[in-house]
Amino acid sequence: MPDNVRRFGLFAAIGWLGFILQFATLALLTAFAHWSWLPATIVAVEVAVAHNFLWHERVTWRDRDGTKTSTLARIAKFARFALSTGLASVVGNTCAMALYVGVFGLHPLAANALAVVTISIANFVIADLWVFRIATVALAVAPSTALAAANPNAVDAWTRYVAVTEARVCAHRYDARPPAVDIVATGETVHVNGGTISDWRGAVFVPNVTLEHALDRLQNPGTPPPQDDVLASRVLARRPDWLRVYMRLVRHAIVTATYDTEHEMTFERWTPTLATARSVATRIDEVGGDRGFLWALNSYWRYERISGGVAIEVESLTLSRGVPFVARPVAAPIVTSIARESMIRTLEALRAYLA
Repeated sequence: MPDNVRRFGLFAAIGWLGFILQFATLALLTAFAHWSWLPATIVAVEVAVAHNFLWHERVTWRDRDGTKTSTLARIAKFARFALSTGLASVVGNTCAMALYVGVFGLHPLAANALAVVTISIANFVIADLWVFRIATVALAVAPSTALAAANPNAVDAWTRYVAVTEARVCAHRYDARPPAVDIVATGETVHVNGGTISDWRGAVFVPNVTLEHALDRLQNPGTPPPQDDVLASRVLARRPDWLRVYMRLVRHAIVTATYDTEHEMTFERWTPTLATARSVATRIDEVGGDRGFLWALNSYWRYERISGGVAIEVESLTLSRGVPFVARPVAAPIVTSIARESMIRTLEALRAYLA
């Protein structure tokens, strides 16, 4: 089911529960407390607004901010909800009630039902675009939090390397490539001042699937395919062709390192047969304290429909601390072996997941 359709269905269901609460409150205030329709309507609407906000935050838009919303952020969100949909409900209901009761002479309860229906769609649009909005923009991705601890010279080198890589990926997006018969993994290590950049590329062919199927499986549910390197994952936020995903990653080398990470992934469809995706880690926290094994992580994906299936390519960039010159002859084979095995495992898991 499309995400917006599902979300609107939840919005409508919770809205109707709020309407029942609003209807009952209005009935109690007018029939038993003998309030006039105007103050009774305002109070009934505000009771429904508070009810709806709590359920929309926990159900309808639960994927927008995950479980990390602070108390201050929640208060600000409720303020937006009260000022937008709440104010619209009060003003809209009040104006509609004045029209239906004062002009057309309808019973207050019948007028209230018509007023609620009139403003429901407007409230959904306001809530989706402003109140429960995604806090970040996919194309303006902040650097990884781990870069704060990185050598400034390494960060500068990383920034330049990423810019060159992204320009090359963009320039050669439409180039024809022979499909990989089996999984291919090649790469290199670039030593920069204060750090190490690993640049690895892989390719795999997934037979008997369509591009539409592959993209749908990657975006729904949006978590990565099951693999040994990913201990846990969940979607923190989503919108069409964009995901923010939490992953707990583990890396086994001479020592084992575990990371809590967040990634922002943007999908783009260029032609009926070609799509790409860009993934950037916006948070990398090593469990137990940073040792410099992983400061930044980007990956660039290309999906092309060809005869018999989908050809997938990926280029993965990582930044880590520098390796002393005297240790490079020993460390290089270990790093290369680990990177190749990680790339192969990722592509094997992806092929099995899509097939």
